[in-house]
Amino acid sequence: MNEEDLDEFVRENSEMLSRVLACGNEEARAYVLALLANCDGVESVENVEKQLGRIKLELA
Repeated sequence: MNEEDLDEFVRENSEMLSRVLACGNEEARAYVLALLANCDGVESVENVEKQLGRIKLELA
């Protein structure tokens, strides 16, 4: 998987990745964090952060 594919995956799956960060187990969260760490798209990471913020509000 090249960087463009990785950025596209994160961009297209930001809601799912955010839900895994919010509700997943340690291993699942680690995979998401690894994806984000290797993603060049700052916008993609920011989108995941926004989604995560909304999910936290839903769960509160």
